[in-house]
Order: sequence, then structure tokens, then C-alpha cells
Amino acid sequence: MIDFAQWKAGSLEIWREGDGPTVGYLHGMVCAPGRQSFVPELASRGFRVIAPSLPGYARTSPSVDIRNIHDWVFALSEIIDAAGLVGAPLVASSTGAMLALELAAMRPEAFSSLVLVAPLGLWSDDRPVADPFSTTLSGQRALLTRDPTATASFFDDSAAGDLLVDATIQRYTARTATASLVWPIPEFGLAERMHRVSCPVTLVWGSDDQIVDPSYAEEFAARLRDVRGRHVVDGAGHLVEWDDPRAVASLAAAAFG
Repeated sequence: MIDFAQWKAGSLEIWREGDGPTVGYLHGMVCAPGRQSFVPELASRGFRVIAPSLPGYARTSPSVDIRNIHDWVFALSEIIDAAGLVGAPLVASSTGAMLALELAAMRPEAFSSLVLVAPLGLWSDDRPVADPFSTTLSGQRALLTRDPTATASFFDDSAAGDLLVDATIQRYTARTATASLVWPIPEFGLAERMHRVSCPVTLVWGSDDQIVDPSYAEEFAARLRDVRGRHVVDGAGHLVEWDDPRAVASLAAAAFG
């Protein structure tokens, strides 16, 4: 079910599915509420999944107050309040995982535990994080997932008329929001704050991640207090939950069970 709540910028789109203990899902560079396999896959394991869309993604209102990473983190803090996710476990992906770590460092009660899928936020000159906006749209799709068709519900147009216009605008605002999080490089000092994250963390990477090399898992694990597991999903790219929703749902269920 897709519904809406109010937050400071206006409308907040929230996808809710399933029954049972509440868990959250925070998308990464791609957001397509109601048209993605991961949320129902996680819900089928006995959870009530709440998946809010960040500002500028889907039909969540963009916020003119977001000018830097700190504004993004405060926006996420208000969003989890509005969505009813405070204190719940969370699966967060890519840029969303970076924001979840930033918020957990600032607000310890925000999440009871985290499953992070290929988080951004660290930088090594010998393994630079790839810029998904330095290539064509088809090139970007190839960077995001091993199977470029996995993100068809976001990139491909199946509507017409006003619905097509709406979808095009949503895609533009989402890509603009993502660009603000990864440009010029997605490193905003998280390394100096990550030691403050007190909740348990599980790290998940795709073996074929073309954006954040899987070896970054070691860098994150070295800085986090409580890492419960590190997992590599074979044949998956950066957005592992799009390439292999079953694998990520199973890992999350094990971490939250």
C-alpha cells in the first residue's frame, strides 16, 4: 500500500507492506515504490515493511532547505519520525545507507540495527568510487546493477500522457537528488563520525559492484563498533536488492530475527 504523510517540505510518500514486526527500507540511487521486488520479498518473511521515499524521489516533495549532507541527515531524521520508523531495524542501500549511518552516529536511538547494502561515504584514492553521472543513461544503468533490466521500473517508460510526464519528472528529480549526494565525490567526513554508531550492523555487497568496490567492506567494518556480518552476493551489482532481492531479504531476516 502506498500512502502519504506530512513532513516539513510537504508530502512524504511511504510504501507499507506486510504484517509483523516493523522493519524499514531506505532506497539508494533508484526509487520505484510499488514497482520493486525487494519490499514484498522482505514482507513475505513475516515483517511489516515501511519504505519512505527521500526528498525528490518518487512523490515525496523536494526540499529547498537541503543544501548539504547535514541537511540531508536532518531531513532523514524527520522522515523516520513521520514514517514511524524510530527504533526499528532498517535495510538501507547505497546513498541511503550513507545517510542512515550519518543519522545513527548523531541519533543513537534512530535504529535498533542496520543492514547496509554497499554504503557510500568512504573514499580511497587507489579505489575511487565511480561517478554514475559521468556516463550515459544506459551506462549508468550498467553501473547500478549487473542486469540493467533489473531497474526497468525506474528507467523505462510504460505510461503515456500525463502519467508519462509525471514519471519523467520523478526520474529527473530523483537523479538530481542523487547527484547532490555523490558530487563531486561522496565523501563528507563520515569516517570521523562512524565510531559513534552503536547499533549492530550487517554489511552486504554485490560481487560485481562497479560503483563501490567490495573491498570497502573492510574499511567500514574497521570503523564500526558492532559488525555482525559481512556478506557478498555473487552476480549482483551495486544495488544488490534490485539484482537479487531474495538474497538481501534472507540476509535481513536473519539479521533482524
